[in-house]
Amino acid sequence: MTQDPINPYQPVASVTDENEHGLSEIQFELTRRILRSGESKYLTHSSSNRRLITSLVIIALSTMIFIVALSYGEYTFITSMMMTMGGAALVYSALLRQSKIEARQNLSRYGMVDGAVCTVSMSAGQVTFTTPAGKFHWPAFSLKIYRTPKGHLLLPPERVFLIIPKANDSTRAEYKQLIKAIKSY
Repeated sequence: MTQDPINPYQPVASVTDENEHGLSEIQFELTRRILRSGESKYLTHSSSNRRLITSLVIIALSTMIFIVALSYGEYTFITSMMMTMGGAALVYSALLRQSKIEARQNLSRYGMVDGAVCTVSMSAGQVTFTTPAGKFHWPAFSLKIYRTPKGHLLLPPERVFLIIPKANDSTRAEYKQLIKAIKSY
């Protein structure tokens, strides 16, 4: 029997056909660092409209305060500038504090805590997230997906985030194939 010659221009066969049929899954351990990174990205993306409106109100108020303070002299202007910056910082931290508390409570309820071993898989257009607290399912089309330096952040309709870290127990090809499958819906 003769062997066919190797064609160097032929595309490589897909290594991750398993993911397309839902047989493959990605397993990883959550760390405090991964959770905090995901939390900061979640807070950035989850309440953007509320932060935008608050920013515009703070800018308008501080502009009015600066204009009024200019007529009272240099000392009043500098004092009002410092007080406005401090007030803006307090408003922003108060705005994010409640969202942060709610996100941490929801993460605990879903079993996504420091040291938890989680599994994520995709089959039939549905993303399954398995944690020590149980299995949770979301349709892939209902998830918003954001790329972060540490992995991918998935935002379901509920007030919780799912983070799939790049550093996990699967191969890089399996990780990319799973993310590609989720994004395709």
